[in-house]
Amino acid sequence: MRRSMWLAPAVAALAAAWIIQAGGQEKPAPPKQEFGYVGSKACMMCHKNPERGDQYNKWLKDPHAKAYQTLAGEQAQKIATEKGLKTPANEAPECVRCHVTAWNAKPELLGKDYAKSEGVGCESCHGPAAQYRMVHQKDAAKAMTLGMIHPDEELCRGCHNEQSPTYKPFDYAKFSAVIAHPDPKKAAKK
Repeated sequence: MRRSMWLAPAVAALAAAWIIQAGGQEKPAPPKQEFGYVGSKACMMCHKNPERGDQYNKWLKDPHAKAYQTLAGEQAQKIATEKGLKTPANEAPECVRCHVTAWNAKPELLGKDYAKSEGVGCESCHGPAAQYRMVHQKDAAKAMTLGMIHPDEELCRGCHNEQSPTYKPFDYAKFSAVIAHPDPKKAAKK
C-alpha cells in the first residue's frame, strides 16, 4: 500500500516532464512502414510449379489478372461517362483503385518489374512483396512483419461492394473458393 502511494505521483511527474520536454505535445507515432511492390511476374518464379499448386497460371486465367484491361473497353468507358468522370476509365482513380495493384503507391515503391497492366495481381491480396518474397515460404511469421497479409473478406469487400457500378452480390465463401490457389504440399500437412 505504501509503495503504491508514492508510485502514482512519481509516474505522473515523469509523464509531465516528458510532455514538457517534448514541447507540450505527445511524441508522434513512428511512421508506418511502407513496403515495395515487385509485380506478379516476380512471384511466378516459385508459384508456377505444378507440384506447389501452379498459383501463377491460375491467376492468369482469373478475371483479376485482366482487371486493368477491362478498363480500356467500351463498356468501362460508357460507365465512366455515365458516372461523370472527366478522364478515361483506365486513368480514373475511381476505377483504377479496384483494377490495379498498387494504384496509388509512391513511384519509388514500384519495382522495375511492376506493371499496372497486371491488373489485380498477387500483391493486391497478399501485400507488397519486395521485402517478404524471399522468406515467406520458410518463415511465414517473419513475412507477416515484412508486408505479407492473408486476404480476408474485409479486403475483398474493399472493391466488391455496392459502390462499384458493376456490383453483383458478393458471397465471400463462394468466390474465395473459386479463386483459391493453395499449395498442395501445405494442404496435405494440415
